[in-house]
Amino acid sequence: MGFDDYADLSGTGFYGGGEQTPPEEEFFHSIYIAGTTRKNHINVEELSGKYQIRGVEYNLTEINIVIVQVKEVLANIKREKDKDKVLCFSYKDGGPPWNGTSKMIDGTPRECPTTSAERAVSDFCNTCRNQIIVAGIYCKPDGSPILTDDNKPTFVFIRGKGMRYSNVSNYLRELYKEEDLKPIFEPVTSQSTAFEKNIVNNKRFVTNFSIGSATSSYGNNVSIFELKRGTALAKEEVLNILNISQQILPKFNEKFDWTKNKHVSGYGDKPQTIPGVLAVDDKKSEEVEEVKEEKRTDEKAKDAGVKTNQSFSFDGISF
Repeated sequence: MGFDDYADLSGTGFYGGGEQTPPEEEFFHSIYIAGTTRKNHINVEELSGKYQIRGVEYNLTEINIVIVQVKEVLANIKREKDKDKVLCFSYKDGGPPWNGTSKMIDGTPRECPTTSAERAVSDFCNTCRNQIIVAGIYCKPDGSPILTDDNKPTFVFIRGKGMRYSNVSNYLRELYKEEDLKPIFEPVTSQSTAFEKNIVNNKRFVTNFSIGSATSSYGNNVSIFELKRGTALAKEEVLNILNISQQILPKFNEKFDWTKNKHVSGYGDKPQTIPGVLAVDDKKSEEVEEVKEEKRTDEKAKDAGVKTNQSFSFDGISF
């Protein structure tokens, strides 16, 4: 007899939970601020309060990236025994209304409230929070990509959430509202203007990350992302970034769209941990609090005398 004679047993065995990709081999490398000093998977001591690029570089005081993707998501996460478990998740595909991965009792899709105020009055959604995922190319302050030994760029990401949401949101909002940028696309139409504000403006500058501090409602000091715009990129480089953004979109969706992940629970299911995805920051150092998305700022972080750098090119980058 052959093994195929026992085909009915398929799916009843142990599959080991899947292979974990080593951090060095990930396509997107997480940027996080170490909450405690500890040794990592390759025995490098990650220092508390310093930036870490998992699988790439460690103990940095600042990081520069060129943004290639921005995505807002909704995540209803419960903390159990030092692990995050996802109760419901929405990738906010297209415009509202959005649906979460959980279902109503009758099995119909659960429609997501569109604001924090609406979520606050829902028994199920009041623990759901907005997050912003920002992915980019790791680069030097002038915008030139920092290449690997294989002459490839390094793609990195941050997750703006909890106390680290507001600074990320405000920075992107400032770029969205920027009125003094010369249009990339001509002729200028209402549609092209909307596209540039939403998609293009955040790709027109190097984004510099430094480390700030904020006090939680519990009185603890928490390290947070400080973002400011750096070197402006030439039109040709912005168009190259848009091309790269389009090329890596499937990889981005594969990494961050948890609605495709069977471990994300539906209504009434036992919440499941998403392996290797949620553990981006040291949760012991960060108080997870509500930060209202409606918070606005009139301050603009323009750098005086910013110059366009054309001594490098993103054209021809392979990955």
